[in-house]
Amino acid sequence: MPTLSVIMIVKNESDCLADCLASVRTVADEIIVGDTGSTDNTKAIARAHDARVIDVPWSDDFAAARNATIAAATGDWLLHMDADEVLDDTGGSAIRALVDADGDGADAIELTLANYCNEPRSWRWVVTTPDDPHARGFGGYLASPLLRLFRSGNGFEYREAIHENITDSVIENGGIIRSLPVLVHHYGYSASGPKAERKKSTYLALCRKKAEERTTDPKAWHDLAEQLLSTGNESEAASACARVLELEPSHLGASTTMANLYMIEGRLDEAKSILERLDAAGHTEPHVATALAAIALRHGHTAEAITLARRATAEAIPNVMGMLTLARALDVVGDAEQARDVLDAARAAVPTFDECGERIEAWKLRTEGEAFAGADDFESALAKFLDALRLDSDDPVTHNDVGVVLHQLGEMEKAKVSFERALKLAPGLEPARQNLGLI
Repeated sequence: MPTLSVIMIVKNESDCLADCLASVRTVADEIIVGDTGSTDNTKAIARAHDARVIDVPWSDDFAAARNATIAAATGDWLLHMDADEVLDDTGGSAIRALVDADGDGADAIELTLANYCNEPRSWRWVVTTPDDPHARGFGGYLASPLLRLFRSGNGFEYREAIHENITDSVIENGGIIRSLPVLVHHYGYSASGPKAERKKSTYLALCRKKAEERTTDPKAWHDLAEQLLSTGNESEAASACARVLELEPSHLGASTTMANLYMIEGRLDEAKSILERLDAAGHTEPHVATALAAIALRHGHTAEAITLARRATAEAIPNVMGMLTLARALDVVGDAEQARDVLDAARAAVPTFDECGERIEAWKLRTEGEAFAGADDFESALAKFLDALRLDSDDPVTHNDVGVVLHQLGEMEKAKVSFERALKLAPGLEPARQNLGLI
């Protein structure tokens, strides 16, 4: 019967290592923990879980450290884990069955790393159910397919000092790669504090060095861009993404990041150009249509925005940003009730995302304000509208309502500013255009 070795490298992971090791003990025949210099009780925890600990001198090279654990392992198959990860319960059974079948014709298996966080705006974010115990309070995770399970003794090795990968080596050695629908739950993505900041700094330095050494490698430059973004260096990240796109014009990750940065800066035409190139290249990922819908709305093409947003939300997996974009577009064409239905669906899908609840509460306040305005109580209406804008400052319909009330109160210049603000947010909002024309 084929055997399975779990391999990992660690340093000062006493806060999370026990959970990781407990999740793999029932499926592993052997656990190899390569310690790169722990000063806490990491080694003791590893040994308490029957792991074999080896000392691995740290040389600023994650690939070299991982290859040391490969060399020490005796299993026929190797499963790469990190200390802040937990193997899914059902996933462990699936991995064990595959190893027992000696790969069932495959030499390497791609699993999905679930990086838990509350970042619905990220294009790889996947919603979790509220009662999912693995979520640990997070609303979802960033899905990252990674080759983590592979046959030993075939010459497979990790490469690249940072964001190391084994895929190139597997391909070069003629290995057959398949995917297995197994999650590895990762809880270090949203870590904060001094330890997390030191880790980011170390990773950034290694990413810079890798990009300098691999000047024509799109992955190296994209890894640098991602690390720069994580440290708030948006301008330099944009430059790194531009380098990626010079080397690989249809690179999905770099294109997405670049488009998002352009949208933040208000450079909508440039963002649209990048997204349309992805669309033409056959990328059907929902975030592409979602971003194009948001741009169409800001350009005044509301019908197009609705079409694109409906396409972006057509899949069974909830796309909360697509839903919020669709609700906005429906509001702009005057379908407030359907917009509210979409907002309710978004909150039900991701109850932990505050923006959904804030948008709904703002919708309620706006509706109350419109009732006051209909009864000629303009002071009360204005108060409700302003409360709504504190929750949802980008609602063009509410800005238009504020303008209407201010006009009634004789504040013509302020009303004009409100109508202009509404049209800047949604040039297709016809009532605002008509109201501005009356002043």
